[in-house]
Amino acid sequence: MYRWQKSLRFKHGWVMNSQINWRSLGWQHPLWVFVRYFLALRQKAQREAFLNLIKTKRVIQLDENTDFPISSEICDLFAEYLSYRMTQNGLLVAQLRTEQQALLFCSKLGVNVNRTTTKRDHHQSSKAVVATVSEIAKRVCRELQITLDDNPQTRCIWCRSHVMQVSARNIDGAIPGLYNPKIIWEIKEYWGKTNGGSKMSDAVYECHLVGMELRQFEARSGAQVQHVVFVDGKDQWATRKSDLLRLIDLHNQGLIDHLFVGKMIETQWEVFLREDLLS
Repeated sequence: MYRWQKSLRFKHGWVMNSQINWRSLGWQHPLWVFVRYFLALRQKAQREAFLNLIKTKRVIQLDENTDFPISSEICDLFAEYLSYRMTQNGLLVAQLRTEQQALLFCSKLGVNVNRTTTKRDHHQSSKAVVATVSEIAKRVCRELQITLDDNPQTRCIWCRSHVMQVSARNIDGAIPGLYNPKIIWEIKEYWGKTNGGSKMSDAVYECHLVGMELRQFEARSGAQVQHVVFVDGKDQWATRKSDLLRLIDLHNQGLIDHLFVGKMIETQWEVFLREDLLS
């Protein structure tokens, strides 16, 4: 999703405004626990007090009598990451498409688009991203003579180095198949006419769960699996700022390997597939 420059580090911490490779920190770096704690503070006053404490005293105040010290390095990293994630959120929101734009691209690909079956009075959302992702994957795999499953009806299974892993849920696609896939993907497209709701938070949780279990399995087995997530739906995701930010966090933490948002699906999905499958 991004190309990075190496971070700069001086004696007293990280240089602000450098282009840090956040993913190189690793998914278990203490920064991510720190970020999660901050996000759990729902009130504006709580967040402002938190930011003031880490800036002036380098501590987290857990209660009236308990302070938890935080290293200067983590505090500086956090301050820079907080600014970075907001910038990235604005860039990704600009990539989101309307349903009409997504359907237009499907027409250019020449693919039929199914619709989600819902209650009669609800908007019958299209599966434009499903159609796009599947068609591009089929074309690339056909050309490279590689199998795929773009409509899984059960869970993925990995077996390596006497370690077995079963995906926490059904995913939306796998290459070369559901047994020992090298690439798996999840699609989170929402085209309803109302603002997004709890389903968006559920989508983020699902991506988190799948990614976390994959990283744990890789650590035990030595396997490598690419976890890809597709997001689209301007009217829905643009109104769920916190959920889109959480997906950005999961990507930078390394629990999502590749995050394709809206227009990026049209230009970057095929490029990624060819590079990864030919490597």
